[in-house]
Amino acid sequence: MDPEQRPIGWWVKRLDTLLDEAVDAVVAGEELTRRHWQVLHSLAEGPVQEPALHTGLGDFRSPGDLAVVVADLIGRGWVVSGHRGVTLTPDGVLAHDRVARSVGRIRRHVADGLSRQEYERTILVLDRMVENVERALGRR
Repeated sequence: MDPEQRPIGWWVKRLDTLLDEAVDAVVAGEELTRRHWQVLHSLAEGPVQEPALHTGLGDFRSPGDLAVVVADLIGRGWVVSGHRGVTLTPDGVLAHDRVARSVGRIRRHVADGLSRQEYERTILVLDRMVENVERALGRR
């Protein structure tokens, strides 16, 4: 099929699959997955209450997936869960920073050949499409 004939959904799913594969490949040395990275990165700004963490990462997980990832990160000593929410430990901050360098390389590869304006415009277009579909589904 000619690339211009593929619907937007095909491109979005294909890109997401490739991003999963690429991030999984660069974090595999730490015995992590993309989901681990998403949790670590979400916590890098500071503590997050578990319901907010589930909401923020809801589109990227299957049921029970996030609890398993958080439990694994707790077991590694990278994350703690308490009254302030889920937060990175000092070892977790170091792990985040280490993994962030590898994931940053993937992010740069994704944008290869795109100007900053093209990348920003792509994000705006995808955001508008999400808004349109959410509105059509009665979610906005």
